[in-house]
Amino acid sequence: MSGDVTKLDDDQLLALLNEHRALLGESIANDYGSGTVRSVTVRIAEFEAEIHRRGSTAHGSSA
Repeated sequence: MSGDVTKLDDDQLLALLNEHRALLGESIANDYGSGTVRSVTVRIAEFEAEIHRRGSTAHGSSA
């Protein structure tokens, strides 16, 4: 499931973020286990960090 999120275009990144948010809700609702929930949560954090980085870059801010 892991990959370099910096290589995704904006539409792909947002689509995967939304899919993973839905998967997280499904994982919790259906009790898929803490490993799945943790894995999906980590991936969501990666997507959100990349969106934040791109937003900062787009506005000329430095991190």
